[in-house]
This record gives sequence, C-alpha cells and structure tokens, in this order.
Amino acid sequence: MVLKFQSYSGGGPTPKFSLFHVWKTYDVLSSQGPVGRKGLSQILDIGEGSTRTILDKMIREGSVENTKKGAVLTDRGKKLFRASGIFAAPVSIEGLTLGPKDCAVLVKGMADRINTGYEQRDEAVRSGAMGATTLVFKGGHLMFPDDPEVPDQAHLQPLRALFTLEENDAIIVGTAHSYEAAEKGAVTAGLALSDTTRPCWREGATSLISADTGPEELKCLALAVHELVGRMPVTMRSRNHYGVRCEDGEIVDDRYTGPVLEEALNRSTVVRRSAPSGVYRGVPVVVVPIIRRKEAVAVFGVVDITKGGMFELISKSRKERSHS
Repeated sequence: MVLKFQSYSGGGPTPKFSLFHVWKTYDVLSSQGPVGRKGLSQILDIGEGSTRTILDKMIREGSVENTKKGAVLTDRGKKLFRASGIFAAPVSIEGLTLGPKDCAVLVKGMADRINTGYEQRDEAVRSGAMGATTLVFKGGHLMFPDDPEVPDQAHLQPLRALFTLEENDAIIVGTAHSYEAAEKGAVTAGLALSDTTRPCWREGATSLISADTGPEELKCLALAVHELVGRMPVTMRSRNHYGVRCEDGEIVDDRYTGPVLEEALNRSTVVRRSAPSGVYRGVPVVVVPIIRRKEAVAVFGVVDITKGGMFELISKSRKERSHS
C-alpha cells in the first residue's frame, strides 16, 4: 500500500506545498540526512515556512528528530519510508518516452488501480512534467495497461534491473526537460493512486446508484451519511444529474453541484482540497467517487465545518431558513 500523506494537507488555507514535497522530504532525509531546514527548502524548491510545516508534523509523528547538524529520520521514519511503496530512480530507455530526462517510479501493489495509463500521464503533466508512461507487472511480465500483447522484455530490462518487481506492481516513467520535473510528475502520479477507488460491484449486479440517479433517490442515502459524520455538511450528485446538499439534519438544496464534486467526477478519483468557489469556498472538502466500468457514476462529499469559519456560515444559513 502506498504511504498516504493526506494528513499533511488537511485544514486551513490551501498549503503552499504538495504531497510530492512530503514524499521528497522523506526521500532526501533518507539518502542525504542530516539536512538543515534552509538546505532542505532549497532542494524541495519551496519556502522555509512550508518546509517547517512538513518537518514539524514529521517530528510530532515521531518520524524526524532535529540534531545540531539538521533533521534526520528516526528509526520509525526509516521504517515508514521503506514501507511507503514508492521509490524513484533515473532511467534511460530509447523510444519509451519523449523527453530528454526520465525518472522511473515503482508503485508497489497498485497495478489493479490503473485503467489505461492516461490518468497517470495527465497527473504528471499537471505537476509540470512533459508526460508519463505507465507499465504494470502481471504474470511475470511488464505490460502496458489494457494491452494484452507482451512487449519486448529485453527492451524494458533497465526497469527490471532498477527494481525488485512483484505481481501487481506498477512503474510510472515520468519525462521532462529536467530530472527534477520528471521525478515530480511520476511521483505525484504514483501518490494519486492511493486515492483511486476500485470498482465497488461486479458487472451484472444490481446497483443502488447509477449515473442517472436523481436527487430524490439520493436524499435518504445523503442524510444517512450526514448523520454518520456528525451532521457535518454532506453533498452528493450523480454523473448526469445535480444532487443534494445536507445541513443540520435536513436537505437544504436538491439541485446542488460544486467544483470539488465535479472535479472528482471528471477525474474518477478521491479529491481532497479546499473548495475554490461556491457556498463552501475556502473550506476543506473530501469527495469520494462511486466507480463503475472505470468511470465515476456518482460522487459524495463531506465538508469539514470545523475549519475556515464554517460554524458562522452554517449558523447564518440556519437563521435564514428559519425566517423563510
């Protein structure tokens, strides 16, 4: 299982660093530690404040300790990083990628979460790489996703020489004009696989929710989830219809959609971020897709009203509804 770093980005304003920078901190301290905060900030290419935020959380978790020479991984931190499931190394394979610099990233045990490989390419591009090529390890062979033909294994031998491969492993090869950009793209795509949900039913099975489920059919389920999460706001919609928004034990909108819901629908993956607009603007939201045939047919989200002044917003909303 890929080590998850979502706890580093939850709550408050949108952080000025990504999950890649958390992984890279582990990687740098594992291979180069001890490293001072200023030097680490330069390696990560983020501000010293963001670097301090990452290190402080790692210290609280017991993964890092400060020494006179700088930050070092503790035994717990080393164990966590070894078990993280993501490892990167430079590679060069003629004809595999388009960019001048390539980085191969091993992602342990995640091949069954990969559809076509285009998703990993898009994730890498969003992170600044030129692109990415994805392979999965199935039946003792490195394969391209959704391609039954076994490619020339001799041509891919540099990848097999880099890593010890096991069934269901995946390799993402990021490509860019610099190795740093290639690494960031490939690692980011690998980390995103932790938020890729598996299909939740077998073909032919009767489903409670489909792409055409309307708001009336969603109300009971949304209210049930609303109660389960302590009446924090819950939103839900299907692919083809707007949905519902729950607050304070009731449905307050039955024609609802939001930017994070739509992002999760489009990407067919879990999305954790502060809402960029809408009624929950600036507040942390987690949206989870329901997947069928490799596509999200519906999504539901939970809004963390303990952050970003949402208690006041909800109170105002309640008063407005009570006077209407």
